[in-house]
Amino acid sequence: MDATVKQDRLDKQSKKDSSDMPNIRSVKYDSGRTIDIDVANFKGHPLWALLIETARNNPLFPNRAGYAHSQIIPQNPKITPKELAGKLSITVGEALAILEGYEILQK
Repeated sequence: MDATVKQDRLDKQSKKDSSDMPNIRSVKYDSGRTIDIDVANFKGHPLWALLIETARNNPLFPNRAGYAHSQIIPQNPKITPKELAGKLSITVGEALAILEGYEILQK
């Protein structure tokens, strides 16, 4: 088989595969930064442990948490998850995990 026949087969295959796959980036979701969360009630939710686990497994989490614990939270101990998310440009879920970790360290 020559190279053009092989390339034609590859092109045909890739065009077929890409058209069958949905474009997940085109789906619009509401930002989590716009919701207000009552953290006290949220901690009892069955998905709380999943949220914390997911946020802590983010490779950037340790650096963000360290920065928040050393620079942001000491200056503003009553910071809300929404405010922390805005300052660090992270999700509210990750901000909740950072604040949860800070509370555990303080105890």
